[in-house]
Amino acid sequence: MRGGKRTGAGRKKKPAHLKRELLTIRLPAWIISQLKQKGEIAYLIENQLVQSNFLDIPEDYDINH
Repeated sequence: MRGGKRTGAGRKKKPAHLKRELLTIRLPAWIISQLKQKGEIAYLIENQLVQSNFLDIPEDYDINH
């Protein structure tokens, strides 16, 4: 079978509470430049918040995504 829609094929949808949303914040230029040097800013901030135990993490959240 080639192409076309197949049952069970494709990426499974994430639960609503795990979907990413856009958030705009203001940071000093020196923080932004250092974060850019270390990788993608959103993932760096997310990892730091998760590792610091600042937030209550849902059980189905994959820390190593």
